Amino acid sequence: MKLILCMLFMLISAKECDENKTEVSENTLSGVEANAQQQMLSENETITYQATTRGFFLKIWIEGDLIMVSNDYSLKTVETYAFPSEEKEAFLNLIDTVDATSLPEVDVKSTSFQTDVAPMAFLQISEGKNIYKSKPFDHGNPPEAISAMVEKILSIKTLIENQ
Repeated sequence: MKLILCMLFMLISAKECDENKTEVSENTLSGVEANAQQQMLSENETITYQATTRGFFLKIWIEGDLIMVSNDYSLKTVETYAFPSEEKEAFLNLIDTVDATSLPEVDVKSTSFQTDVAPMAFLQISEGKNIYKSKPFDHGNPPEAISAMVEKILSIKTLIENQ
């Protein structure tokens, strides 16, 4: 008798799960259509800003509609935020102004990070299998070619943490 009740319970549960999956997939499709209308980062594009020194670590990376922030070297503690819609369009316009392929050749203003005066930072843009990474520069003193993007990333981080 217990076996029959268990089997009946499993069948009912499976049926309810299938209904929930259908409902979730319908909601996801309507969300995908809405996102397709908006300009967004491509699925395989990631923008990473990282600054480190002996006592300081900051990593911010943006994938699609998500911003992840970590102050932990081992990345065990990662805070994930939704990309603020009011900042998204301005950020996407900045991405269009930066040529990812020329990122490794960007001239660096200062190298104070070499003596631990400032944290060493870099900007990385990943497009599928292609990864473009800037030369190391001082955190707070980015090269002119990417300074607008770096400042926008840091301001978005401040904005989402203060909310």
